[in-house]
Amino acid sequence: MARVTMREIREGEVPPDGGTAVQEDPGRPVFTGNGPDDYVCVSCGNVLATAMHEEQMTFRVRVRCAVCGTVNVSATDVHDPSRRKR
Repeated sequence: MARVTMREIREGEVPPDGGTAVQEDPGRPVFTGNGPDDYVCVSCGNVLATAMHEEQMTFRVRVRCAVCGTVNVSATDVHDPSRRKR
């Protein structure tokens, strides 16, 4: 399994059809799948999603970390909606 570091959301970055999942228990990931990657908080390294496929973790998926409060987005800049062609 690969460990993927998420990134912090940027000011004003709100996907039109997304939402923010709130991790309430730091010891329990918000999402669990059957894929190859674990996604961790950019600020503290806490595990936010386990065994996920890249296709499931789009720019619309945001997670607030229970440890540090950082709102993470799972996507890289390639998926950033502000960089998409219109």
